[in-house]
Amino acid sequence: MWVVERKNISLQEMTRTMLNNNSILKYFWAEAVNTECYLQNKIYIRLILKKTPYALRKGRKPNISYFHPFGCECFILNTKDSLGKFDSESDNEILFGYCETSKAFKVYNSRTLVVEEAIHIKLVKISLIKIY
Repeated sequence: MWVVERKNISLQEMTRTMLNNNSILKYFWAEAVNTECYLQNKIYIRLILKKTPYALRKGRKPNISYFHPFGCECFILNTKDSLGKFDSESDNEILFGYCETSKAFKVYNSRTLVVEEAIHIKLVKISLIKIY
């Protein structure tokens, strides 16, 4: 009982942090909780066994090379709509998480206001400038 309550509290705290740090509406709390649970199963190590829950279940180390920050801005190519000569070919999106059945990303399309899955996304690189 205590383990489950601690797990829920840690999920709530991480979700609150992810939503507040990225200025994302609280309406998307379910997506944030799903992403955090997915990440905890892939990267948190059980100290006694020195393995992740994924490694215990599957018998191999998880591939985490495709992980990107929650709430980062990205673009996907718009191939669904018929575009005019001067219409934008890409949609501005926000990365919300990962699909559990494939290597697709869950993204929020700010133009259509829909959470959708996309495989090929381009992330916006933010360069950090040091001021001395």
